[in-house]
Amino acid sequence: MKKSVFLFLIFLSIVLLCRASILEVHATNETVFFEDDFEKYDVGTFPYDGGWELWFAGRGSEYQVIVDSVSNSPTRSLQLLGHHDYSAAYAAKPFATEAPRIGFEVNVRVEEIGVGIGEIDVARAGFSELAPRGRVHVWAGVLFLSNGSICIGGARNWPVLQSYVADRWYKVKLIMDRPSETYSVWIDDVSKGENLDVTTSAGDIKANPSFEIKVFSLSQNYNSVRVYYDDVKVFQVFELNPRLELIPTTGLAATTVVGSGFAPNSRITITWNGTTMPTVPSPLLTNVYGNFTAIISVLDQATAGAYILKAVDGIGTEATATFTVIPEFPIWIILPSFIIATFSLIVLKKRQRTGRQSGRIGYDATSSDFFQCMLARALDPPHRKPCLM
Repeated sequence: MKKSVFLFLIFLSIVLLCRASILEVHATNETVFFEDDFEKYDVGTFPYDGGWELWFAGRGSEYQVIVDSVSNSPTRSLQLLGHHDYSAAYAAKPFATEAPRIGFEVNVRVEEIGVGIGEIDVARAGFSELAPRGRVHVWAGVLFLSNGSICIGGARNWPVLQSYVADRWYKVKLIMDRPSETYSVWIDDVSKGENLDVTTSAGDIKANPSFEIKVFSLSQNYNSVRVYYDDVKVFQVFELNPRLELIPTTGLAATTVVGSGFAPNSRITITWNGTTMPTVPSPLLTNVYGNFTAIISVLDQATAGAYILKAVDGIGTEATATFTVIPEFPIWIILPSFIIATFSLIVLKKRQRTGRQSGRIGYDATSSDFFQCMLARALDPPHRKPCLM
């Protein structure tokens, strides 16, 4: 009996470790642009104070309000209600980013199914823009149809993800890769599609790329069915792979620090053997791709040796590189030049004596030039020029 219990505990530990490993492998890093659980607004009001805009009032502005009768967490949600087939209710929140990978999460609840006519979307959530003549363009929007299907698509291809039932909350998550114009989608944390092609109701995706996205919107479009939204989050997704490069890696005065793979839009701190360094520019921030470039002055110019430069972003991601300080006149350069200069001085004096004895005219000037050339070679090794007699 004891042996069985022991073996069971070992098996359970292995399962838990494997599960933890899987969760760790699939973990993603996010920068949140905005999130809203609608708790800070008064019941019966529209969340203008949170930066939301009411593009279209649907059945009337009095229906596009915060309610406490239905919620996912903890007590309030946003209710939207359109007016039959010609007046949608649209709540939108602008955001601006050039981030290559963006996503959203939202919980959706539809009050009724099968109301009205046609298989049309009664709830819609996604990235969008307000177009002329009272139209809304969407990119890979998630749609809850009146027939009980959850679909996706910007254009009217609407591939079905799964079915849904009335008066139940569904968690929708979508991550879009803008450079490749693909996306992945989850319902209740279950994958429903990966690397699907982004489509848009604006037309051809090449003429209307997802980099034009500037708004996230929620709507109740057709058939006058109350829809509730809660726990909205719009974010950027990124991968951490911090690297640091110095240009040059040796010297005396300054170096350029080039970083990549850090958290996007994050403040960077540079240290030199643990001492915080001033940078140009200041403050130093990564771009939307997690990259940065800065110039720093060498801190210990008088002491030769290797020094550790470390870059740390706002979430603690770090990378290091080594900079080697070389004195202005390294001994391994000066010594050979000094020997040559000394030997040249001996030759010079000998030739000067020979020139005086032979009565040659002009030799001293030539020898003097040669000597000055050799001194220049010794004092400025990086700019050596041949010295000719």
